[in-house]
Amino acid sequence: MYRCLRYRCAVFRSIIFWIIIIVMFKITSIFYYDLQQRTIDSSSSSLLFDIKEKTKKNSNISLLSAKNEIQSLNSTIANNLTTIEYYREYVKRKNHEQFMYNSNLFLSKTTRYILLVQVHTRVVYLKKFIEMLQVVETINESLVIFSHDFIDSNINSLITSITFVPVIQIFYPFSQQLYPSEFPGLDPNDCPRDIVRHKALASRCNNAPNPDRYGHYREVSIVQIKHHWWWKLNFVFNSIEILQNRTDYLLLLLEEDFYLSPDALVFLKKMETTKELLCPECLFYTLGNLEKAGRQFGKLSSKISIAYWHARYNLGMTISHSLWTLLVKYAEEFCTIDDYNWDWSLVYLAQQRFQFPRVMYSSATRVIHLGSCGTHHKKFCSSESDIARWTETNKLYQDNRKYLFPETSLSLHLKYEGKRIFKQPNGGWSDIRDRQLCLSFALKDYKNITPIDTKT
Repeated sequence: MYRCLRYRCAVFRSIIFWIIIIVMFKITSIFYYDLQQRTIDSSSSSLLFDIKEKTKKNSNISLLSAKNEIQSLNSTIANNLTTIEYYREYVKRKNHEQFMYNSNLFLSKTTRYILLVQVHTRVVYLKKFIEMLQVVETINESLVIFSHDFIDSNINSLITSITFVPVIQIFYPFSQQLYPSEFPGLDPNDCPRDIVRHKALASRCNNAPNPDRYGHYREVSIVQIKHHWWWKLNFVFNSIEILQNRTDYLLLLLEEDFYLSPDALVFLKKMETTKELLCPECLFYTLGNLEKAGRQFGKLSSKISIAYWHARYNLGMTISHSLWTLLVKYAEEFCTIDDYNWDWSLVYLAQQRFQFPRVMYSSATRVIHLGSCGTHHKKFCSSESDIARWTETNKLYQDNRKYLFPETSLSLHLKYEGKRIFKQPNGGWSDIRDRQLCLSFALKDYKNITPIDTKT
């Protein structure tokens, strides 16, 4: 009996021992996996704000040191294929999560204005843009969506530090950064821009039979702008969860180097209020004004003008849900016209399909474009000179502060009857792959599109 009891005790101790071993193994495995995940996270410059959230829980790790660490790591692995694949997964995850910063400020049923800001790599502009945004009246009643085509720790840090307005970040998932050596980036077999057609055919480079109307082949950095513009528009209307089942909001299209007047959103609301009286047929609102008289606030602060919409009126323009529905109806034409500019492609649709729609715009500009280093700029430019323009613009609005926020109803300044006829496309958009990728963005459930679906 005693022997049997000793035997049972030995078996029991053995079982307990192995249970402890198994538990320790599981704990070690979990810890090791977590360590791996942290290593991956810290090796990507895209995850600065993820690290920021983690450092809130660990006072021993400063955000600055984390930022310096990921920047140094990023410099050594930037071209690593594994990192690129991780970036792609990161973009996919972020677009799916659609995390809203400062969500306590978001009025889900009544937020009317959605500021959709296209961001590239110009950190200096973005910093100033955010500073400006903070003093725009009623900004806290809107939602700002930043749409990126480049993952950068400094950019993420700026955006995640915003506290005065609800913010969502989305990422264009087919950028040149994510596809550096294949379409939609630069495929090694892509035809050089200026190669003549017969040589392109002889070399059998991609899209050799189809140069644009001027004999040129695709330029990645150029076509990406139109792709990004069209993608972000469709993604917001189709795939932002908090905006689904709503058709009452208005998108205000901006870029990182725009400057809004302090009364920009208040003035936009007044434009909407007087639309039925002054221009019931208007399809667009535009806060910017490129005319010479556009900075004469003393005379024009409470005035609006009306014209047939054209690319000239694309600065701070708005797009309603109904207008977007109309654009999607003609997505195939937007995506196949041989023009790398989104605004000129839109002009083509406006004149050919929308019968020259009218636009109501602010006679005294409420949006100013500061950047001089854009796509079409050929001369010397610098961010320093643009910061000087920023200071000048800030002074312009400060000097005219007494003319902003007009208390009286808006009235008509000018009504232009001339039509700027669209003559011919600007080229740069002849590659069949670009046209197919562009068209795929207009599909209803874009969230489920993968790169495989868009390849030819």
